[in-house]
Amino acid sequence: MLALASMVVAGCYLSTLMLQINGSDSAYVVDSGEFQVALPLWGTVHHTGYPLYMLLGSAFVTALGWLGIPASAGAALFSLVWGIGCVALIGALLFRLTGQPLVSASVALATGLTFSMWIHGAIPEVYSMGLFFTLLVLWLVLDLDVCWSDSRGRLLALVCGMGVAHHRLYSLLLPLIALWLWPRVPRGRQPWRRVGLGVGAFALGFLPYVDMVVRARDGGWMYGDPGTWDGFWWLFLGKETGDLQQPLTALSDLLASLRLAARVLYHELSPFGLLLVGLAAPLGLHHTSRRPALLFLVIGGASFAFSVVFSRAVLIEAVLLPTTLSLFLVAGLGLGNACQRAPGLKYPVVAALLALVVYYFAANHKRILEITRDPAGMDAIAQLADLNAPAPATIMSPWGRRNFALAYATRVELRFPGWRVMHHSENWREIMRRESVVYTNSDSIYGFGPEWWQETLGAEPYFSAAGPGWVAIGLKSLPMVGEHPVNIDVMPGIHLSGWTFAEQDGAFQVTLCWQALRSLGADYSTFVHLGSVAEIVMPEQLVASSDHSTPVDGWRPTSGWRREEVVCDAHAISLPPEAGFSNVIAGMYTRTDSSGFEQLGALRWARELSEWVMVR
Repeated sequence: MLALASMVVAGCYLSTLMLQINGSDSAYVVDSGEFQVALPLWGTVHHTGYPLYMLLGSAFVTALGWLGIPASAGAALFSLVWGIGCVALIGALLFRLTGQPLVSASVALATGLTFSMWIHGAIPEVYSMGLFFTLLVLWLVLDLDVCWSDSRGRLLALVCGMGVAHHRLYSLLLPLIALWLWPRVPRGRQPWRRVGLGVGAFALGFLPYVDMVVRARDGGWMYGDPGTWDGFWWLFLGKETGDLQQPLTALSDLLASLRLAARVLYHELSPFGLLLVGLAAPLGLHHTSRRPALLFLVIGGASFAFSVVFSRAVLIEAVLLPTTLSLFLVAGLGLGNACQRAPGLKYPVVAALLALVVYYFAANHKRILEITRDPAGMDAIAQLADLNAPAPATIMSPWGRRNFALAYATRVELRFPGWRVMHHSENWREIMRRESVVYTNSDSIYGFGPEWWQETLGAEPYFSAAGPGWVAIGLKSLPMVGEHPVNIDVMPGIHLSGWTFAEQDGAFQVTLCWQALRSLGADYSTFVHLGSVAEIVMPEQLVASSDHSTPVDGWRPTSGWRREEVVCDAHAISLPPEAGFSNVIAGMYTRTDSSGFEQLGALRWARELSEWVMVR
């Protein structure tokens, strides 16, 4: 029965598995793209390094790659393996304690399909592996609680060390376990020898950090600088988030955090699940199972308390995984006790649990699928085709999901050869000394726009479009990129230096390169109209249009243009189905004091056969 439950959960996880590079901005997957890039490249990741996860996961993803499975899916499959291991351990723990195989398997199945447990088995993340360590620790503690064994005690210390090295959150378990098992520890001779061997076994759990240092020296995908002593401790101790690791002290903050944690648990269990757990958990405190039930509640309670007091430092849904687990384990004990005393209850109990399973599937499947199949990452990669840049070229993409998507395309899939993707924390002042032009997405203006570049470089840079959605940045005037050079006045002080038209994938792309003949003292907007006639006077004659209130997607206001500077402005215009147009009208305009529009100059192109010809 337990094998069948594990197979059902595996099927559910597979049905929502993250197959492609992450594109979602959900808090659950904020780091998933980083793992999808770092694992196949045998790289290092953010604090505190997750060395065992990276060591095993890199080997796992590489092996799957030999079988033709993409690294993006392989990284998610690595989480799936640990998730199924968790379900198997939940069922095995309950069967060991209750002797009820059907009830144990059904509780394990229901637990595995709660939202956070499910999604962490379908995305590249570290929490399914961490929960597996928690369950393994519980198994060993229950063993030692029955009968102490020095060898098993050292094994527990090793597993605890591996768990804490994996994620510092698991240090919560250490004092609880020590207090729980202290009465069971023999008081014989050489106590310090026993302690010393236990501490040594615990320390061995941190041995995978050696692998992280080796990786850093190989120069692959790196987060921070773990190859140096200072860099290693900065990452090991998570100093980057030191300001977030402070406990909440204000009563209002604690109450708000408490409400948040309670709300998360409510959504995890659902009203039906809360009712079932609420009815069954008290039965788990029967004297026959009271001690393991209390152990489960202590572990779950510690996680809940941590999530409330340190809510700023954690993903609260992930931290509450042990709490959800403990509630189901205690409820499983209660249901097992009830079925032992009244065997006729077994099938109604299993039916209720399976009804909860069906509810969880219906409630969670679509929500998880929306996160794991979000196409934004693939869209970010597709946008690289719009970048007008030579090879080699450097792209600044702020750290986050787009950066991971672009890095995955260029470094894992080895597409777009010669293009390097770097994040915002690099030494851009030094990079710009070596390279005349670098590139960034135009929407990085939110947080990493012109002011950020000026402050970072210590100078006023030049900005120009490098294709729809892309900006070229240089410390010297940027070259004109239009395919058709011209020299046509549009209005006093501005003329057109070049233009490029391209039609692809249901969009019409227009790049217009303007040049200021003198410094301009006003801000002008640019427009491109696609019309069915040469002069548009009726709304139905306008097929599609694009307006930039500020050229270069907001990066280069005309009031800041320098004399003789060339600024290219790119428009991507989505075309309606079966759109037909024969004229392109483009130019500049400004708003009047009465909120109207004043066109300052316009140019027109006409389609002749398959070519575009400038009429003026």
